[in-house]
Amino acid sequence: MALEPVQLDTLTWDQMVTAIRTRIIANSKGTWTLHAPVDPGVTLLELFAWLLEQRIYWMDQVPDALIIVILRLLGQSSEPAQAAITLMQLSDEADPSRPYFSVPAGTLMRLGDSNPFVLFSTDNDLVLLPPSGTGIGLMVDGVDRSNDLAQGRLVALLGTASNSGEVRIVLPLTQKIPAGATGTFSLMLELETPDDVYAEWSANAVANIPPPATLTWSYTSTAGGSVVPFAQVHDGTAGLRRSGVVRLSLPSDWQPDPAGSTDVLYSVVVQIANAGFTVVPQLVKLLANVVVAHHQWQQTKQPLTLNWLPLPGNVASLLDSPLNPSLQLLLPIENTTKVNITESDGVQYPWTVVQDLSLSGPADRVCVVDRQKAAVRFGDGLTGRLPILKGTRSDITVDFAAGGGEVGNVGANLSWESFKKKETDPELFIGATNVVSGDGGADSETLKAAQLRAEAALNDRNRAVSKADYETLAKTTQGVAMRRAHAAVGFDPDFACTKIPGVVTVFVVPYAPRQQTDGAIANGVFVAAPQPDPGALQAVKTQLNAARLVGSEIFVQGPIYRPVQLDVYIAVDSPLRSDLRQRIVTDLQNYLDPLIGGDDGEGWTFGDPLRPSALMKRAQDVVDQAGDVLKVSVLLLDGANPTESCKDVPIQPHELVTLKTVNLHSQPRTARIGGLR
Repeated sequence: MALEPVQLDTLTWDQMVTAIRTRIIANSKGTWTLHAPVDPGVTLLELFAWLLEQRIYWMDQVPDALIIVILRLLGQSSEPAQAAITLMQLSDEADPSRPYFSVPAGTLMRLGDSNPFVLFSTDNDLVLLPPSGTGIGLMVDGVDRSNDLAQGRLVALLGTASNSGEVRIVLPLTQKIPAGATGTFSLMLELETPDDVYAEWSANAVANIPPPATLTWSYTSTAGGSVVPFAQVHDGTAGLRRSGVVRLSLPSDWQPDPAGSTDVLYSVVVQIANAGFTVVPQLVKLLANVVVAHHQWQQTKQPLTLNWLPLPGNVASLLDSPLNPSLQLLLPIENTTKVNITESDGVQYPWTVVQDLSLSGPADRVCVVDRQKAAVRFGDGLTGRLPILKGTRSDITVDFAAGGGEVGNVGANLSWESFKKKETDPELFIGATNVVSGDGGADSETLKAAQLRAEAALNDRNRAVSKADYETLAKTTQGVAMRRAHAAVGFDPDFACTKIPGVVTVFVVPYAPRQQTDGAIANGVFVAAPQPDPGALQAVKTQLNAARLVGSEIFVQGPIYRPVQLDVYIAVDSPLRSDLRQRIVTDLQNYLDPLIGGDDGEGWTFGDPLRPSALMKRAQDVVDQAGDVLKVSVLLLDGANPTESCKDVPIQPHELVTLKTVNLHSQPRTARIGGLR
């Protein structure tokens, strides 16, 4: 229950004056006889009452400095502006074209005829491969899947129940790689993933999760077809866990495939080993010449300070930019700003950018970035040091990234062109299309918004204390798509029969596609008993270890599934149709499913026994008037227990079940006799 806020400002000026006047006679022993406003003494009393009322009003206010301190105690602060991120496919627009042209990192790309300009800068260097116009080829374990890829159909990159395979990506180009070519080219792989497994180019992308498979990216180095790993590989897919950009160093000895067309074909071979995917990775789209870009770019500003005096209120304006004057309205991103000042002793000192000067002392070299005014503000000698400059033209140097804000959240498939930063820069003649929408752009958070966010965060589960805490933290581990979690308090996998104090084992069930939640599912993709890969388990354990209590021990593992066989006996008037048989099997499978099973559709409950009566009801609901379900027999296939059709069949408290076999037995229905005639 929230505490009622304390209100201190309850005494008004009228109340104070009235109370003071009632004390005049007693305190003056009757010598003060004139109490009218014209009396100078009454005027002074009214003045002091007015001053006291102001003090009471100030006492009841919460200054910004106090809010900032409280937010720091809660581990929060106002968020700075954020630069949007997108993915661009670059193309050479020069005439004549320049095969294998190298586009440097930081190249500015302008959105069409936007006014004011919307500019993104590329994150990495990129060598543009000269595409022939023919679609990229794709071979999976020797099977040509190029047509499926071109038609937009999902392509499984690994065989069902296989932990290794080979994918060959064939790039049709117009020219051979020239001798001495260097640099990095790129491939974008868009994979079919759940919504909470964010792509590399998403603002919510999660890094440093161990990959679910070992990938080796190779090229053909000889005419005989032998393959050699690329010297440098940046795998933005994290081992095919998510959509991402793969950047590969351009090898000088890369040999083209034997000519089968007018195109020059170069193959990239991806060898997959030690795969532990919960679901087979499926390729949605494959593009070349792509690069991640952000709605920001670096600037360096040296404000004019010749007229500065060592007085409070000094401000360094960043609007006098060396860039094109039309860019002066573009604002600095606060947490990217670095300030260096050459002071009166001739030494250059770094000054720290802070959110507010009120918490700083007179000797602290601190400053505040005013994004809205594109300026840097300094202290007054009491809260923040006064900058005492050497007195030259370039005493202050400000390095910052301009841009950011919601304006960067642009739509997808827009046209871009290269933008000259300076008159001395060569014209790049580069075009681009952003193949995904701009994501993550945000303006600076106001202090009030930060306060509301911090209040809401107080209810977040960020410490592992209760059983629900462990389960919530496990399910919300970013980047691994866990759908269920079960915390077994006191359960140690090595001592399963003894309850160990201070030990918690968390069983997690990862995402796997289901028709009820994902629609149609491709053949070979359905996983009846999903298991997390080792990297995902490690990510969950890392999150729980950061939140656990001191002295507790945490284990994280995939669910333990008990295989089950069901025998369903049905009395019918005529043989069961094939579609009805399939519906019975599907419904029973869904009922025992770890993700969508159970009576509530949230997944079969951990440790819940198998009840023949409940299974009979499910089967009867499907059969309806076509027959009578006589009994359902349950058999655990991994034990020596006999088939049970009357009593509940127990499983261990921390186990789930997976339906392996359903046998349908039909017999003629006995004619009903008796009743009213």
